[in-house]
Amino acid sequence: MKNLVRKINRSHFFWVIFTFCLFLVIYGYFLTQQKEDLSIDVFFEINNLHDDISAISYLVGDIGSGKLLAQKNGDLHLFSASLSKLMTAIIALDNFSSDEEIIISSYAVSIEGEEGGLVANEKISAGDLLKILLISSSNDAAIAFEEALEKKDGNFVDLMNQKAREFELFNSAFFDASGLDRKGNFTSIEDLFKLSRKIYQDYPYLGEITRTEENVVYSIDKETIHDLKNTNILVGEIDNLWGGKTGSTPEAKDCLLTIYEFSFPEKDDKIVISIIVLNSSDHFGDTMKLYDWVKQQIANNKQQ
Repeated sequence: MKNLVRKINRSHFFWVIFTFCLFLVIYGYFLTQQKEDLSIDVFFEINNLHDDISAISYLVGDIGSGKLLAQKNGDLHLFSASLSKLMTAIIALDNFSSDEEIIISSYAVSIEGEEGGLVANEKISAGDLLKILLISSSNDAAIAFEEALEKKDGNFVDLMNQKAREFELFNSAFFDASGLDRKGNFTSIEDLFKLSRKIYQDYPYLGEITRTEENVVYSIDKETIHDLKNTNILVGEIDNLWGGKTGSTPEAKDCLLTIYEFSFPEKDDKIVISIIVLNSSDHFGDTMKLYDWVKQQIANNKQQ
């Protein structure tokens, strides 16, 4: 009788384990199928992109997989203009607390451009200075961060280049934090795509700042007010814009890096797309053409 009970218990245990394993296999297959349904390859037919983009170099890429969906002159070295400030912001986040006090020098205020309205001898928090850097694209703010790090015995530009090597941006080099032509910062569209992936994955606060249409920040003593308006006119116009940065100088012409989240509520998932244009005569127009192409590709798939 005892032997019979043991046999029944063993048999019962076997079927429990077997059923559990079968459930895992079926559930795993289901998840795989769901993921395959949302594969970027399903949505895009690269030959459907009409090449009427004014930019010397452009790229459309999937942030999640790293797959390039469309590009032109991917490894061409070009001036990065104020897109350099994205790397500046990363170094600032890595080396300053948001409430750390930074004193604005007369030299920083003398730098080309008046964006942000910083005043000599003004004291401002690093967190608010970061907003001035990215929303208003202030060259003065970039230099203020450089000088503040020098006071800590750090070399801002060296750290920018070290971070570039860490991110495997092998076609990029930085010579100052602002991105002025005469300083010679250069990059490639493929490197900027790598940078956009790092920002989305590891520095989401930069997305939060750069998708802010307007903001007001103050000096620490509250005597100086900074009314900030985003240089990116697409902010507030496109609902799924996650973040981005403009750039414009005589040599670099117009540049724009933007990141978008295309949500699929029925799958509880999303596709994240980076669109970058360099050396453009119409960076907003070029970006919208590429954005509309992405939307059309997704819409065509949904109709099938």
